[in-house]
Amino acid sequence: MYTNPIIYARLLINNRRVWIPCMILFCLCAITIAMQQSDKVETPISTQILQEFPYSSSHSMSYDEVKLLLDQLFDSETSLIDIQSIWNKLMEIWRQILTKFVRDACELCHQNDSYCYESIDIDRYIYYINGSFYPINEIKRPVGMGIYYYFDLKTLRSVNNSILPTDVSQCDYFHMIQLMMNVQIILHQSQIKYFLTKGTFIGVLRHHDVIPWDTDIDLFIPSSATQKILRSFRQLDTSSTKASLKTTAATATATAATTTTESSTARAAKDRPSFHNDLIVYRFKNIHRVTSYKIFSLRSPVVNRTNYRWPKIDIFPYEENSTHIYAYPKHHHNLGTMNYIAKSNVEPIYLRILGPLLVPSPRDLRLSLKAMIKLGRSNVFYACEGNTFLHRYNRGPTETWRVPCKELHNSYPFVKSVRNISTSLCFEELKFPHLNQSLSLYKYRCEEDLQRTL
Repeated sequence: MYTNPIIYARLLINNRRVWIPCMILFCLCAITIAMQQSDKVETPISTQILQEFPYSSSHSMSYDEVKLLLDQLFDSETSLIDIQSIWNKLMEIWRQILTKFVRDACELCHQNDSYCYESIDIDRYIYYINGSFYPINEIKRPVGMGIYYYFDLKTLRSVNNSILPTDVSQCDYFHMIQLMMNVQIILHQSQIKYFLTKGTFIGVLRHHDVIPWDTDIDLFIPSSATQKILRSFRQLDTSSTKASLKTTAATATATAATTTTESSTARAAKDRPSFHNDLIVYRFKNIHRVTSYKIFSLRSPVVNRTNYRWPKIDIFPYEENSTHIYAYPKHHHNLGTMNYIAKSNVEPIYLRILGPLLVPSPRDLRLSLKAMIKLGRSNVFYACEGNTFLHRYNRGPTETWRVPCKELHNSYPFVKSVRNISTSLCFEELKFPHLNQSLSLYKYRCEEDLQRTL
């Protein structure tokens, strides 16, 4: 009936019962929209956390859920069927973590991602690890298991320390892990038993990874398997390589000095699915006349004045009798030696965390350390010692530092271990104060606590 809009407006203005509720409703809507927008704005604290802890939350399980699975895995009341189900879940979350690592590393270190992906067969790698340690019966119930849940290549391999600096860049580390994965696949294909030794063994116990300032990976195999090693990899023809090495001697120093990014770019064009075909084994005797087998890729740069390349995997053979294993027991050094140790203290070998990988380790940690690490074995968790040899440059360091490990806690991640006396189970977590977050978790059956000083 009020056709004139002006008259209609005046009536609304004069009628407070109408326009006051409308104004209140409008204000409530405006406040709600403002609050929703403010939720999308990160506070300075949350922004700082994201900068220091840039990990993806795309895993199918949370850190706490994985921790619960490990508790169930080692619960004596858990049935074998349930253990197998838990194991499969852990394998799947590990696959996700490993896939993310490879994807991120390929994008960071290689111009052509597809070639990089094809050089690492994640499915085959997990197939062999899973097949070798799957709890198929009561006898094969897991001795130990864990996962490096939060593994971010850029963050973890960018840290450094002025006293014990790392000479391994992010891409150097990736190429070392890439090599290790392919070597593990071939060792499993050839049915060669292997486990960690030397500095790498210390690394998995102290850092759940390679020692941050170490530059190679060390393994033990039975001496009876050395012929299998020589058949499983291409052997280095030293007669044909010496001439080429002589011609490149003048440029070897420059090659070693180039950055990893440059060497990665140079290798990118060569990355092909035939990565296995480019792996070389080189039989080597060190200054103590101890034989080792160095495995490396032809894509890697040549080490100055040598026939091998870096990165490399050092494989040392051990002898055995009916009850014990050993390697050069009368030698008083740590280069591929091992005192007599009972097989029952080494076996069953079980999986340990080596960064994003899982690698076999001897069972009794204390006795294995005592047998393998002849020098400084009582201090490996208290005293952190620098490299006595720089593998990528084929020379000793200008200075060798030995410092209390606690002085490096703000520079590198360290493992903290707790033993439950009633269950004889040990639980490890990797701590890094900068990130305010446990990075990895590991549980294993332990007859005694491995004394640490963390």
